[in-house]
Amino acid sequence: MAVSSTQVQFDSLFGLFTYLAVAVGIVVFSLLIYFIVKYRERPSSRQPDDTPILGKMPISRGHARSVVLTLSLSTLIIVPLIVGSFGAIDNILTPPQHVCQGCAIEVTAHQFYFQFTYDNGTKPYHTRDILRVPVGENVRLSVTSEDVFHDFGIIGYNIKTDAIPGRTNTIWFYPETTGNFTIQCFEFCGVGHYTMKGTLMVMSQAAYFSWYNSTVVH
Repeated sequence: MAVSSTQVQFDSLFGLFTYLAVAVGIVVFSLLIYFIVKYRERPSSRQPDDTPILGKMPISRGHARSVVLTLSLSTLIIVPLIVGSFGAIDNILTPPQHVCQGCAIEVTAHQFYFQFTYDNGTKPYHTRDILRVPVGENVRLSVTSEDVFHDFGIIGYNIKTDAIPGRTNTIWFYPETTGNFTIQCFEFCGVGHYTMKGTLMVMSQAAYFSWYNSTVVH
């Protein structure tokens, strides 16, 4: 079962690549076996008329049809991969303009932890290394760094982006199911890099907004 919109995107794209690769592999190996059997050497075999001979110009084969067929088949295979790839990338890199209250969150990477800032001024100690979001809502993350280069990623969601000082990268996802998922830094950022992990807590909407409203800083 899919846990997020991003996982669905990447799984669909991976499936497209896999199916086409298997189809191409079957065709290639079938032709390979066929030609090996058909053109195997026999006692009556002779050299083809266009066999290259040292010191003589080779005879033009004139197989334009083979070239056209090869290019056409290659195009039919490559175009779906290109369209699928750009479609998935465009969807992932185009966050929704409007999200629910509490679903636009700032992510600030530090050595060696993540700080999550909500639009209600949630107290910092409530959100260090713990990202709480509601299920069934678009979530938009604005990711940056306070010190060195980091890479914010959520295992199982197939999503990550660089956390760079002075720059903000935006990613988004739509949680499909509740549960806890591991957040990790995927960029070596110092001696404590291996400890830089957090938790994504996908909560029911009632539980999330109850927590969200109870942490407002007045």
